[in-house]
Amino acid sequence: MLKTIRNVVIGILAVLGVLFIILMLLPDDEDDDAYESPQVTVSSGNDQVGQNNADEDEYENPAQSASHQEVEYEDDEPGEGFAQASAGSAQENDGSAQTGSGSDDTAAGTGGNTVTVSIPASELSGVTIRFKTLTLDNAEITQDVFSDYDLTIVHVWGTYCQPCISEMGDYAQLYRELPDNVNLIAIVCDVYDGIDRNVSDAKSILSDAGAEFVNMRTSDDVYNLIADLQYIPSSFFVDRDGHLIGEMLNGASFSETVAQLNEYLE
Repeated sequence: MLKTIRNVVIGILAVLGVLFIILMLLPDDEDDDAYESPQVTVSSGNDQVGQNNADEDEYENPAQSASHQEVEYEDDEPGEGFAQASAGSAQENDGSAQTGSGSDDTAAGTGGNTVTVSIPASELSGVTIRFKTLTLDNAEITQDVFSDYDLTIVHVWGTYCQPCISEMGDYAQLYRELPDNVNLIAIVCDVYDGIDRNVSDAKSILSDAGAEFVNMRTSDDVYNLIADLQYIPSSFFVDRDGHLIGEMLNGASFSETVAQLNEYLE
């Protein structure tokens, strides 16, 4: 009788042991929390243009998205392109300063702080750029802004674009070092003619960077000019007659813009 009871107890203990092991091996019922990528939404008129992954180097131009489609960033490693531009910006600023300070040997016209601008005829567009818009301070500006300079750099940026903001100090320094016959102006692609949205942000960014060059609002004329630019920051060059020089530098960093500038200066 005792032997039977002992066997029953051992059997029960064995079953309990197996159940305990099974319970230990069962997975937890808790689900991991799901996270969504942050989004930065930029207003464009009465609509909104979505901007995903604000850490990317190049941002899509809202003026290029006239249909108000959702825009995406390039699939580059975050920060890679801009990090390279920043690393080389000091050296390139020195280069542009040397171009200005050495202008006595290469000066055109009557002298002064000027350089010889050499533009291959093959790079001159046959189309003359024409536009009418306002500056951030509501002063009227047209294509006549090009006529006093042999070469003008046109920089395209936006208040929502972190690489644009980070490079603004470099452009401010470049402007101060340019020869007298070379100019720099900018287009703020998310500040529109007749709409004051983002104006205060743009002025704050420029003030913090010490940028003194003219910044234009995006009018219909300006929109037509930059509509083909997919990414910002971008740049392009114009001669004194308002002809586009070469290709627009779509998504160009500061270092790429300066490299192109140096090709036109002797």
